[in-house]
Amino acid sequence: MKKTGVFLILLVLILACAGAGCVQPSEEEAETQLCQDLTELGAALESMENTSLRTSVGDIRDGRDQVQSAMEGVRESAGQLANVRVDDLNAAYENLNQAVEDLPDDVTVIEAIQTIRPQIQAVRAEQQSLYDDLNCTAQ
Repeated sequence: MKKTGVFLILLVLILACAGAGCVQPSEEEAETQLCQDLTELGAALESMENTSLRTSVGDIRDGRDQVQSAMEGVRESAGQLANVRVDDLNAAYENLNQAVEDLPDDVTVIEAIQTIRPQIQAVRAEQQSLYDDLNCTAQ
């Protein structure tokens, strides 16, 4: 009877953990998710860089927020894979984030984009490198 009770407790704990999302995705699923997140990051970077003359510095900051959200997805999905390092991508993103923070509110959009373009390109280069390393294919 004692073994049955222990077994039932373990079964309940396993089911509770599975229901709470404790089950890790397979490596293939995690890589697929990371590829999707890297694609979203690329799209957010492109959107941030492609501005029109009507865009304001505030819009550039909003674009940076989209990039930040995409980066959070990349970090989360990369965390599921032991062999994937996003340190260089994180560093490039942090440089971009700081460059956007440092933009004066009264700078023109053209000047702002020219100022942050090297940081955008650095993040894009790291994003593309990781994408290529994972052998991601267009979704």
